Amino acid sequence: MKKILALLLALVMVFALTACGQPKGPLLVMGNSDVPVGQYTQKILAYYGLDEEALAKAGKITYGTNVKEVTTQVKEGSVNCGVIYCTDAFSAGLTVVDSATAEMCGQVIYPAAVMKNSAHPAEAQAFLDYLSSPEAMAIFEAVGFAPVGDTVPATEAAETEKVELVVFAAASMTETLTQIQELYQTSHPNVTLVYNFDSSGTLKTQIQEGAVCDVFISAGQKQMNQLDITASTDINTEGLDFVLEGSRLNLLENKVVLVVPDGNPGKINSFDDLAAALKK
Repeated sequence: MKKILALLLALVMVFALTACGQPKGPLLVMGNSDVPVGQYTQKILAYYGLDEEALAKAGKITYGTNVKEVTTQVKEGSVNCGVIYCTDAFSAGLTVVDSATAEMCGQVIYPAAVMKNSAHPAEAQAFLDYLSSPEAMAIFEAVGFAPVGDTVPATEAAETEKVELVVFAAASMTETLTQIQELYQTSHPNVTLVYNFDSSGTLKTQIQEGAVCDVFISAGQKQMNQLDITASTDINTEGLDFVLEGSRLNLLENKVVLVVPDGNPGKINSFDDLAAALKK
């Protein structure tokens, strides 16, 4: 009889914890270490003195291969919180409970450049210039991006024949660049934009392995530096030379934020709360 009562009591406790929104499964989802959003998250964990490897082994952290996968896991409620960009939080309609400071993870700058092997460098540069124009910046700013420099009038390249431009861009730019694609192709009917959206690390590897790419927009400086011969040899360790001289610019700034599923079941309201929960 005592065993039956103990079993019933245990079942009641489990039900009560579930009903109260007790966190289940991994506490945090973050990007893999080879993608910028994951690297920014690693800096935040280090800021709080947290051991990522130990937390992952304990089942408190899970991973996504890019920021879209991280966003999806939070959206589905399979974790209690996630670290993504404010632009992805806006697009997914997720609740932002905190923003990381520059002290925690540095600035989130998106560099862009024409690739040296581009078959259409003039047209690629014209598109890159367009991304800094007021028209394009209005689209970026609507979802939370901020311009790094002053907006400039777009330049025009002579388009005497139909041109296909292949643009490799960080996954967090999917929605904005898709909007820009329609506008740009309407005003430049001889140009067809072909996008490849993925993690910046994956895109960098594809470029290095010879993939056709006219313009590369990274979510972090590291991946661009690894392709830029003018970057420090501590970063560009292989002496790669893929960036067209004079074309590189810092295009946008994003913010790293902490997001939670509907209802905030884990009651995580700040990075401080997250750090405290991970330390338990």
